[in-house]
Amino acid sequence: MLTTIKKRQMTRITQIAIIGLLLTIIACNKNPKLSVNDHLTKANKYLVICDFENGLKEFELAKLIEPHNAEIYYSIGQTYFLLSDFKNAINNYDKAIELNPKYIFAYYSRGLTKSFYGDNLGGQKDITKAIELKPDFIFAIFQRATFKNNQGDTQGAIDDISLILRQKPDFANGYYYRGIFYGLKMEYEKAIADLSTSIKLKTDRTNAYVYRDAYEYSLGLKDKACDDFNKARELGDTTSIEYIKKYCLEQNDNK
Repeated sequence: MLTTIKKRQMTRITQIAIIGLLLTIIACNKNPKLSVNDHLTKANKYLVICDFENGLKEFELAKLIEPHNAEIYYSIGQTYFLLSDFKNAINNYDKAIELNPKYIFAYYSRGLTKSFYGDNLGGQKDITKAIELKPDFIFAIFQRATFKNNQGDTQGAIDDISLILRQKPDFANGYYYRGIFYGLKMEYEKAIADLSTSIKLKTDRTNAYVYRDAYEYSLGLKDKACDDFNKARELGDTTSIEYIKKYCLEQNDNK
């Protein structure tokens, strides 16, 4: 009888041990996922307070658990960028793109980083790839316009801003920048028209008046130019003061 009871107890203990082992295995299988989330949460909390070094450490710990997670490499790249370590940022964007060839933001971020690293053509190529994957990616189109203008391709910059305005015709700052680009090409009438539209749409750039009045003055429209210089001064633009002294003093005195 005792022997039978002992056998039953041993069987019960064995069953409990097996169940415990199974639960441990299941828990262990779940832990990596939970651990990744924990590390990512900690990393993001560090980034919020600009503690990039500790944020990077947490992302690296997450990568050890999920070495094929493109988003983690992207986050590491972003953190290196914030640390101004552009080489390591690019290396991690490379890995993110290798793991996910359609990772739009990885191309965009790598393009920006390449430009900081001095590779403007490489940056423009990556930005263009991001636009190919997402044709309505307005920030990427705007960035490419900036790249083109910096490389002397002002017409290419105008074409890109025009592409944005076809998608978003109420984008005030788009008219502002296209107006400046037209001004660089000395197409002053087009520049004035765009800057006037940006002002009408309430651009957040008060020096839209300064640029417009400079182009108006170039076309011999002194009265309009001086009105804009004074308006810019009223809005707090200090650069307009010198223009007023130089070009509008007589008119300003008469007022």
